[in-house]
Amino acid sequence: MASKGSTPSTPEDSTPPARTDEADVVLRRLREIDPNFSSSPSNRFAPHIVRGKSAVAELISALGHAEAAVRLDAAEALGIIKDTSALRALRERLQDPDADVRLTSAIALIKVGDEGLFPEIVKSLRAKDPNVVIGAALALGRLADRRVVPNLVEAFKTQDPRVGSAVAWALGQCGDAACLPWLTTAVETGFAAPAAAEALGRIADPRAAPVLVKALEGVNDDTRAYAARALGMLRQQPSKGGGGALSARMGQMSENKAIPALKKLLKDRSKKVRLCACIALYELGDKAGGKQLVRELAE
Repeated sequence: MASKGSTPSTPEDSTPPARTDEADVVLRRLREIDPNFSSSPSNRFAPHIVRGKSAVAELISALGHAEAAVRLDAAEALGIIKDTSALRALRERLQDPDADVRLTSAIALIKVGDEGLFPEIVKSLRAKDPNVVIGAALALGRLADRRVVPNLVEAFKTQDPRVGSAVAWALGQCGDAACLPWLTTAVETGFAAPAAAEALGRIADPRAAPVLVKALEGVNDDTRAYAARALGMLRQQPSKGGGGALSARMGQMSENKAIPALKKLLKDRSKKVRLCACIALYELGDKAGGKQLVRELAE
């Protein structure tokens, strides 16, 4: 249930913060352990996206490919390029037999400029069918438009943990600290806590640190893992106030005993939790994380 805070756990962002090469290696290993740890696989049409408008005709042709995965990548690429000449072809894909292709095409249409679909997706957050709500939340998360944060918060008032996880993920993608009370309450109450914790990491507000540190002691493996990951993500985010503000932020985290709590997880029973703690410590500049990282990867 989610009145003041309910939460989800899901995919990752389309624009993740910069990471070191070593952290990338570990994240790849984490995806092997848990495919849902990170979303956003690379688009096969990445070179076409770089070419931009000159590749639109080829991408439109790819929308008719027999393989759904190819059609999906083509639709996503067209949404990134944002050329209006693709509108008609993308609208036709709204009738695609594959649900993921239909969703990706709808998102692409909105990005290209067909705003008519936007309110329809927002409206779907109030649907009775939880699968419809989940689809709408995931679509809005991929759009990452802060205008829908109030609608997502309202949809967060649910007792369905699947819906909560999807909405929490979408809130994290939007990156609006206004939803902090709901996400922190979700972590505290255990409602879709893994997703809520990951969302707090994406929002990167230092006020979430105490809740995340406390979550490191939880009984749920995923909650501990994502709370650890989120603490590392707080450090990754660039500070709006410059170096002084960043130092203050990290000072707060030290006061909340983030690093000592993360070090305890290096002996956790769950490999996923240990790896997330390693990454977080590494990103926080603690040598213990880097040393164990090497050992974990060698296993």
